Amino acid sequence: MEELSKLNGLIGQDLTNFKIVEMTHVYLMDYDGHFVKSIGYFKDPVIAEAFRGAQVDANFMRKVYALVLTDGQVGYDISQNQVPIKLFNDEQEAVDLKNRALAKLTLEDRKLLGLE
Repeated sequence: MEELSKLNGLIGQDLTNFKIVEMTHVYLMDYDGHFVKSIGYFKDPVIAEAFRGAQVDANFMRKVYALVLTDGQVGYDISQNQVPIKLFNDEQEAVDLKNRALAKLTLEDRKLLGLE
């Protein structure tokens, strides 16, 4: 309820720095396919899919497109429940995912790819 009151606090306020953007929502579901919790929102759907696929419980994660009211720091999913959401830094996640992928390569793989 506190989050809803924060959102209600935006009513009538100047939203100059806010805009509505399409993002990809990654969320966790249970064995029956029911929503369990939100993991976060990504600007780039490719990064969202890579993030989802890199998780241990990737089989229980899904992604959907959402409309988000955001200023880049805080966001509200206006296509669903209007509670504050977690925004990922796509650039940082891409770097982390690349580093994780590179860490899995053998020395021979690195040489073959010209990374050594």
